[in-house]
Amino acid sequence: MSSQPPSPGQQAGRHFRRRYFVALSLIAALAIAGQVLVQLTLNRQSGDSHVVNMAGYQRMLSQRLTLKILLFDPTQADASAQLDAIEAMRDRWVGTHRKLVIGLPDIAYGATAHSTLAALLDEAGHPLGRIAALAADLSPQSTLSAANRTALLADQELFLPLMDSVVLGLEKSASARVAFLQRVEMALLLITLVVLALEALLIFQPAVRRLQTSIDQLEHRNRQAAGSLASLRHLTGGIAHHFNNLLTGIMGHAELERLDALRDGRSTEYADAQLECGKRAAAIVTQLTRYSGEARYRCEPVTLGPWLRSFIPAGAPDNPDVRITLDIADDATVAIDRSALEPAVHGLLANAIEAMNGSAGLIQVRLTQAVLLEPRTMSGPYRAELPPGLYACLCISDNGEGIAASEFDRIFDPFYSQRGLGRGLGLASVLGIVHGHGGGICVESAPNRGSEVSVYLPLSGRTAGKLPPAAAKKSPSNGAARE
Repeated sequence: MSSQPPSPGQQAGRHFRRRYFVALSLIAALAIAGQVLVQLTLNRQSGDSHVVNMAGYQRMLSQRLTLKILLFDPTQADASAQLDAIEAMRDRWVGTHRKLVIGLPDIAYGATAHSTLAALLDEAGHPLGRIAALAADLSPQSTLSAANRTALLADQELFLPLMDSVVLGLEKSASARVAFLQRVEMALLLITLVVLALEALLIFQPAVRRLQTSIDQLEHRNRQAAGSLASLRHLTGGIAHHFNNLLTGIMGHAELERLDALRDGRSTEYADAQLECGKRAAAIVTQLTRYSGEARYRCEPVTLGPWLRSFIPAGAPDNPDVRITLDIADDATVAIDRSALEPAVHGLLANAIEAMNGSAGLIQVRLTQAVLLEPRTMSGPYRAELPPGLYACLCISDNGEGIAASEFDRIFDPFYSQRGLGRGLGLASVLGIVHGHGGGICVESAPNRGSEVSVYLPLSGRTAGKLPPAAAKKSPSNGAARE
């Protein structure tokens, strides 16, 4: 089946998102290119450190040259060697100063920093030239006069502070440039991250919107399904009520026919058979009303411990290898209709016995008090939630064959059974009875690991008042039942 073509509004939205995505991609590409340029500029800072080192080296050369000039002695045999060393050092000093002047624009950060450092270097060039001229006038036949010595020291005193200022200025300028480049790099990185986040939002927003739409549709279908189930249960209750009225008339006439037969001395065999079938039909009607949750119960406070011990056997009648153990508290009082709840417990025990499939096994029956601090979702087609409160928790567990995951959702279906054709409403009727008492059922199971069903019934006021919050036990978390 072909999909419906997009509307003009949808097409316009797609074109806008496409153009928006292209624009964001261009911005991201420019930001990344800017980061690359910043990294390349930062790599050039090694040249800046070379210029700073050159300024410090020039300062050291000036001190050594001044010292050699002052110590020059033309009377010594190595006077010529001394002059050669002074000349070589002078040339290195002058050459270093020229290189420093040429390399200054590459490192000086800002117009003010460049002009200030250039002025300092220009001032330092004057004493440097005079010291270099003094070094050039030296010869093996002449000595340095006292006036020249004084002038040499004075020029040295002028040169050293100027070079100290140049070195300090170069270091500050290089540090300022590095800090600026790092800020630029951080800004470009933030721009890139923001653009990528916007692109991700642009890409995933339609998918998130579609997912949310799917979730809303699923919730709507679930609500419709729950409404359908509720309608089905009301329909079942109504049919059972009307059928029960008809059944009352049928059984009444059968009883009258039986009485007439007894009075006339005729056989009552057919009338007895009609009454027996009517009783079985009445039992089915009772199950239908309980399944629908519209049955009327005559509840009275019952202490569950002694009541459960009165009818739960110690073993399975049809399988002597199955043991039933009881761990039942005697302080749980619940308002129940015993005539309705006792068959439900018998049905759960029958399910556990059948789970053994004729082999040996153990069935555990536990009764505890539980505190639900928050709503808890129960099992069943409604996925109803029990409100927070105090409950008696009856757990019936077995170590039988368990329930497959593919069959688990069907255990509350009427007349469903894992062992062939179902024989009754089963867990569907038990669920209706428990709901009619204001409780819930929590079912869990796994193949070859057994099953457990936990029945929660609200405690009556007398027991609830005796249970301190600190003594509350956690409700069982695993277990399942079957039909």
